Amino acid sequence: MKKVLRYLIFALIGAGFIYLAFGKIDLVKLWGDVKNADLKWVGLAIVAGMISNYSRAARWLIIVEPLGYKPRLSSSFHGVMVSYLVNFVIPRGGELTRAAMLSKTEKMPIGAVIGSVVAERVMDLIFMFLVILLALVLQYDIITAFFTTSSNGPDGAEGGNKLWLFVLLGAMGILGILYVIYRKRFNHIALFKRINDLFDSFIEGIKGLGRIKRPVAFFTHSVVIWIMYYLMVFFCFYCIPETSGLGAAAGLTVLVTSTLAVVLPSPGGIGTFHYFVPIALTLYGIAPEDGLTYATIAHASQMLMFIVFGLISLVAMIILQRKALTK
Repeated sequence: MKKVLRYLIFALIGAGFIYLAFGKIDLVKLWGDVKNADLKWVGLAIVAGMISNYSRAARWLIIVEPLGYKPRLSSSFHGVMVSYLVNFVIPRGGELTRAAMLSKTEKMPIGAVIGSVVAERVMDLIFMFLVILLALVLQYDIITAFFTTSSNGPDGAEGGNKLWLFVLLGAMGILGILYVIYRKRFNHIALFKRINDLFDSFIEGIKGLGRIKRPVAFFTHSVVIWIMYYLMVFFCFYCIPETSGLGAAAGLTVLVTSTLAVVLPSPGGIGTFHYFVPIALTLYGIAPEDGLTYATIAHASQMLMFIVFGLISLVAMIILQRKALTK
C-alpha cells in the first residue's frame, strides 16, 4: 500500500508540473511548432543517446570486473535500456529492475549487482556536481544577473538577491558539515536513518570505485556519457529557429537544468523537464512558449529512444533469462 501511495504521489507531482508548464499555453500553436521542427537533429540526439547508453553498459563491465564476474556486454546494454524504460513508469524503479534482470541472466548474486549499480550512480553524482560547477563558472554572470534582475533585494537595492544566493549556498555548506559530524546522533529518527543509509551507500560506492582495475577506461566512458548527454540537448537547439542561435554555454546550462529536473520524483521527468527547461532558456532571451516547444521536442526524443529500444531490450532480456534457466 505504501508503494502504491508513493507512486501515486510521484504521478501527481508530474501532473502538477505538466499543468504548470502547459496550463496557459496555446496547445494548437505548440503542436504546429513541434510538427515543423527539423527532425534530423532529433535523430542525431537519439544517436548521441544510444552512444551514452553503450558507454554506460561498457562501464558497468569494468565495475564488476574486480568482483570476478565477466557478464556479457549485450546483457549489460539491454539492462541499461530496460532500466530507463521502467524509470518512465516508476521513478527510481529502473535500477532495481536492471539489477534483478542482470542477476538472473548472468547468474550473479543480486547483492553484487546492486553494489555495482550503486558505485555507478556515485560516479554519475560526482560528474553531475562537476558539470554544475562548470556551468556556474562559465555562466556566472548570466546566472547571477537572473537573480539580481528578476527582483531586487529587501532594501530595494540591486544585487540583494545575489547576496541571498551566497547566504543560501553558505548555509547549505554549513548544514552539510554539521550533518557529517553529528549524523549518527539522530539515527533513531526514521528520516535521518534513511538519509544516513543513503550516505553510507554513497561511501561504499566510492570504496567500490577504488577497486577498479582499468581506471582510464572507466573514466573515459564516464566522460563520453556526459558529452553525449550534452549533445542530446545541444542538437535539439537546431530543431526550431528560435533556439538555433544558442551557443555551447547555453547547452551546458540546459544540461544542468534538465538533469536536476529529471532527478525530481516525476515519472521520466515528465512535467518537471517541461517546466524547468524553459525557465533556464529565459536566461538567454528565449520566450517561455519557444522554450516549451524546445523542451517538448527534446524530452520526446528521449522518450522515443527509451520506449522503442527499451521494449526491444526487454524482449531480449526475457529471452536471455529463459536461456539462462535452461542451462
